[in-house]
Amino acid sequence: MRQILLLSASLIVFGCKPAPQVSRYEVKSEAAPAAAPAAPVAAKPAPSPAVAAPMVAPASMKAEAAAFDAPKWAALPAGWTVGPENSMRKATWIVTGPNDSKAEIAVTVFPGSVGGLTANVNRWRGQIGLPPASPDDIAASAKSTKVSGLDSQRFVMTSADGKKSVDAVMTSKDGATWFFKMNGETAAVQANSAAFVAFLSASKLP
Repeated sequence: MRQILLLSASLIVFGCKPAPQVSRYEVKSEAAPAAAPAAPVAAKPAPSPAVAAPMVAPASMKAEAAAFDAPKWAALPAGWTVGPENSMRKATWIVTGPNDSKAEIAVTVFPGSVGGLTANVNRWRGQIGLPPASPDDIAASAKSTKVSGLDSQRFVMTSADGKKSVDAVMTSKDGATWFFKMNGETAAVQANSAAFVAFLSASKLP
């Protein structure tokens, strides 16, 4: 009887033990970090209207320009020295002025009008930081001069700060346009302006 009672007690003790509970956990997947927004591409600033693009001559025009003979130049004025060779030019000279100022004279020739008067003068203006001028203002600023006995137009311009100047002459001959441009420090350009005009007048275009 005692054994039966012990067995019954054991069954009661172990049978009443609660079943183990299984804990459930929900693991939430971490959201992938949002991709960082692409850095905005900086827009290229529009070119300033005060800076004219350099003249770009097509290969055909370069070939025609190379076919022109070089002028017969007058004697070089004192202080002028021959500059580095340039296949697009008929001549290059370096000139000096007060306080070691310098300027360069470049001579080019192309068939036709090469864009016309307004485009050429505004390109020169842009090279020294001046804004474009109207066709009427450009025509009014033209000075008459002679190159090899031919009527020519001369344009003299100075930057707003007075440091840079251009003294340029355009001459039309036999369907082509000759360009004679002195460009550099104002002191040198001004010091050589009279010699520049006299030199061109005494030279002979082919």
